[in-house]
Amino acid sequence: MNIFNIEKFISESITGRGTSLFEKDIEDNAALLSEKIAGKAVLVIGGAGTIGSSFIRAVLKFHPAELYVIDINENGLTELVRDVRSNAALKAPDTFLTYPINFGDPIFEKILKNHGTFDIVANFAAHKHVRSEKDHFSIEAMIDNNVFKAKKLLDLLLQFPPQHFFV
Repeated sequence: MNIFNIEKFISESITGRGTSLFEKDIEDNAALLSEKIAGKAVLVIGGAGTIGSSFIRAVLKFHPAELYVIDINENGLTELVRDVRSNAALKAPDTFLTYPINFGDPIFEKILKNHGTFDIVANFAAHKHVRSEKDHFSIEAMIDNNVFKAKKLLDLLLQFPPQHFFV
């Protein structure tokens, strides 16, 4: 069986380079990253997307104690879990939970209140303007997600302030 290697295809056919532009920075700062991530509780919102899942693969190399992933894409979450568990270079923490929910829903709020403060919160849940400017319904959904739900997230994080936050 011939297995398609997406990373090889991207490096050879798309980017024309074999390593990430961030690889040297990550190597140069590995000790600091390890200090800030190892043993920590990490929450990734929008973690099933391209950027969010790449972030998760990078973070896992520094051994967080807990990883919670929120994304409305249930199939994407399934693929993420499958990818993490089948990749020998990655080790999922014992607490590795995925939730197919919207970060603006009351259920998300319950997760924060139940868990308490996360050490690291990264939010990659964004409607991209290029795809969202096609009609007024898409624009309204983009504003709801990127402005109102993001504001609600910031308000929640004031109650449960992480050590590090990225959006």
